[in-house]
Amino acid sequence: MNPAFLVATGGALGALGRWAIGSLGAGMAFPWATLGVNLIGSLLLGVLAAAFSSGSISKDAILLLGVGFMGAFTTMSTYSIEAVEMGESGAFGALAAYVAVTALGCPLFALAGWRGMSLLMP
Repeated sequence: MNPAFLVATGGALGALGRWAIGSLGAGMAFPWATLGVNLIGSLLLGVLAAAFSSGSISKDAILLLGVGFMGAFTTMSTYSIEAVEMGESGAFGALAAYVAVTALGCPLFALAGWRGMSLLMP
């Protein structure tokens, strides 16, 4: 299948998913929605990466789900702006927590997804 079509389709669906979750967290003082999509996306991308590395899923699946969906579902740019806004508003405690949980949590969630999937595969 056409790689650009797979990435674009996955990206459209991932962006809609992020928008829907972001709408649930609109108006909250802490950016729970962004943190949530980044942690969930890291976990799921870990699962996909492990499945791909073992040959359990195709390159097309990675393009659709990994590059497209997860690429649009997760968001480094929104995280960065939210962190800047916290700093600008003087919410340094929340900023420190947000940065720490994102910086440590996302790789740990990706590792958990990778290891969890590795345990399930032969």
